[in-house]
Amino acid sequence: MTHLTDDELRGAARPDGHLAACAACHRRWDAWQGLTAATRQAAAALAPDARPPAFDVLLPQLRPVPPPAAHRRSWRTTGLLVRWQLRLMPRSLLPLSFAGLTAAVVIALLTPDAQLASRYFAAAVVLVALLGSLATVSRRGDPRGELLFSVPTSPVTVFTARLVLVLAADLLLALAGSVAVHAAGVGNGVFDLVTGWLGQSLLASAIAVSGAVRWSSGAGAAAGVAAWCLGSLTTLARGGLAERVAVVASQIWGTTPWTLALVLLLFVLAARRLRVPERRRELA
Repeated sequence: MTHLTDDELRGAARPDGHLAACAACHRRWDAWQGLTAATRQAAAALAPDARPPAFDVLLPQLRPVPPPAAHRRSWRTTGLLVRWQLRLMPRSLLPLSFAGLTAAVVIALLTPDAQLASRYFAAAVVLVALLGSLATVSRRGDPRGELLFSVPTSPVTVFTARLVLVLAADLLLALAGSVAVHAAGVGNGVFDLVTGWLGQSLLASAIAVSGAVRWSSGAGAAAGVAAWCLGSLTTLARGGLAERVAVVASQIWGTTPWTLALVLLLFVLAARRLRVPERRRELA
């Protein structure tokens, strides 16, 4: 008698036919059935339950995860933005600003008249801040103009970060120069020295930046230099022109609330202008 093979025994569901008549094959089939049952039990015990748990079981175990603080995200974004804007600015900008302010200190120290020395120092500081602010505005052919519209951050935010970075560096260097000049005996005090150039610096920079954004870098530079010349001539310590317009000049070029409000207005207008891409501005 020919007995069934192992494959035939594993595939047999019931002991009929040859299995019912052959005792040897029936015993082998029983052994295979027991081995199959034991394997299934072991697999069920070792393998995890693939069914998803019910929500009634999951909900009590869930704990709300607090989102990261908004101020932390904003400070991190601001830091990254300022760092990348620092890399985009010309590398020679900071050394040139330092050299210009050093020259302003030297001019003030070499001027015999203390009052005239403070005026010369203020004029030089205004010029350095003006040129630094012009570096923040890209020319029409500069690829950095396209970069403002290719990053996920708003162009206004990028422009503001760049402008604040450059002006802060220049004004801090100018403050250090004011302290050095006052230590040498020039001026009536650090506060008077700072107020002598702060309003003029911000106003001349705002005029230059607004002109560069509205028209071109050349137009902005011309407007800023014209404002610097007008402010320097009308605030000299001596001369008939200064005597005639002293009251008006002190309100426009001095560090007054009116000057700061005008500066803020010009910077806001420049920022709003940057919302329009360069090509659309050329077609307008």
